[in-house]
Amino acid sequence: MVWLANFGMLFIVVTCVLYWLLPQVWRPWLLTAGGCLLVAHDSWASVLVWAGLIAWLALICGPSWRRHALVQKIGLTGLLIAFATYQYAKAWQGVLPYLGFAFAILKAWHLIAEHGTGAYRQGRMAGSLSYLLFPPTLLVGPVQRYDAFRMEALRARWDSLATSRALERILYGYCKIVLLANYLLAHKLQGLSGLTGHIWLDTYLGLLAYGLDLYWQFSGYCDIAIGFALLLGMRIPENFNFPFSARSLPDFWRRWHITVSEWCRDFVFRPMFARSHNYLAASLCGMMVLGLWHELSPRYLAWGLFHGAGLGVVHLWSKHAPWAEKLRTYKAWRVASWFLTLQFVILSFALTSSPTIAEAMSKLAILSGLHF
Repeated sequence: MVWLANFGMLFIVVTCVLYWLLPQVWRPWLLTAGGCLLVAHDSWASVLVWAGLIAWLALICGPSWRRHALVQKIGLTGLLIAFATYQYAKAWQGVLPYLGFAFAILKAWHLIAEHGTGAYRQGRMAGSLSYLLFPPTLLVGPVQRYDAFRMEALRARWDSLATSRALERILYGYCKIVLLANYLLAHKLQGLSGLTGHIWLDTYLGLLAYGLDLYWQFSGYCDIAIGFALLLGMRIPENFNFPFSARSLPDFWRRWHITVSEWCRDFVFRPMFARSHNYLAASLCGMMVLGLWHELSPRYLAWGLFHGAGLGVVHLWSKHAPWAEKLRTYKAWRVASWFLTLQFVILSFALTSSPTIAEAMSKLAILSGLHF
């Protein structure tokens, strides 16, 4: 990841210094140029893909089209086709991921679905480009809505106290990635894998280690992004909130990958639920989309359906079990709910940590006691 390299550290320092030296009117263009530099530093393939995305947004959002709703639908359909093609190429043709493209698609969806056409007439071109290419969130999010981003950019002021908090947050991120994930988990504890001599325990500990590494790496990069943005006087939303302490599956998804799960809730689950009035179908659809957003493959499709079914079961339990509300008042039940939620999440890692569905099923069979 670029933030761990000398280039990334220098980039953060230079961007922050230039940002506060420039007049406010030029800051969006500095952020846009900084994002372009990161994309160019990644690869020429990333440059071409990003150029195509920006050109499509300029075509859809730039002019004030007469048939506003139709152009919006065409724009969203184009994004969907482009992203599906990208995911297919990445999963089945061995194409390397383009820098931040999965998160850029979500931002582009926001711009088209919520703001539509007429960006040039309304003077939003600089703001839209800086939103799309915002350097702190370019790589791995968090995904912020355009209106919230624009207000933060307008309110940005130098604050020594905020700068202190930003540096502290960046340090937390580096500690999670370098010390906890890369040193403690990957280096010191790697040798413990398979040493227990018990196939069930080895499988379980492997999934637990996978989940911890995923959490420390991803939340660490988000900490750096949040701190970097705060150095620029801008607050961006949290992406993780102690997810492994969740007491239910819906609570877990309010704590894990928050901005992407909120996007999926607003643009997939709610419209689906409004039309079908079927919570289970809406949950399955929403989590299926979330799974395929990560990777266009059977294992991520199965992962999405697994979580979607889990959310549906929890909803039915909470809604129809007459004693469900009363049970929540007991500490023992709250502890049991936390434990069961954690085990469900750890089991789901069998799907995403395995290269094939067959291997994932083998792990689940071992953990369920069906493997002999």
